[in-house]
Amino acid sequence: MFRIYHCARCNNIGYSQVEREEDLSRCGLCGSLVLHETGSVYAATTQEAKTLARELALESHSSTAVSEGSPPRGLGVKRRVYNIIEAQVDLKRGKPTSLEEVMRECSEAGIELGRAMKFLETLESEGLIVNDGANITVTREVLSDG
Repeated sequence: MFRIYHCARCNNIGYSQVEREEDLSRCGLCGSLVLHETGSVYAATTQEAKTLARELALESHSSTAVSEGSPPRGLGVKRRVYNIIEAQVDLKRGKPTSLEEVMRECSEAGIELGRAMKFLETLESEGLIVNDGANITVTREVLSDG
């Protein structure tokens, strides 16, 4: 089953696979623990989890647009792009993720595609990822919040 969550630390909206509702999981962007809470939403399939996460993101975006004030500053864009890639590779148990999936996640996270591509190039030049134009693989862990 998949837990759909809204991370309290970085405001990421996503989903993570869990065996039981009581299981711990981590945010795909910042790595914070995501716990079962009253009102937590679960899905049986990946497709259903994606749909529910998108709906939660749309609801959240609508309520954020209405509320006043600016949200707290989160992780840097480069780190967010890297975390998206790392989370997708983790979900695939170490197998490469597609560039298309990364771009879709970046778009859903509010990262402009041009900026995402720029940071993909930067991550590749730093040796953190390998991008063959279709698939992306993580080569090593990031040690700092660069």
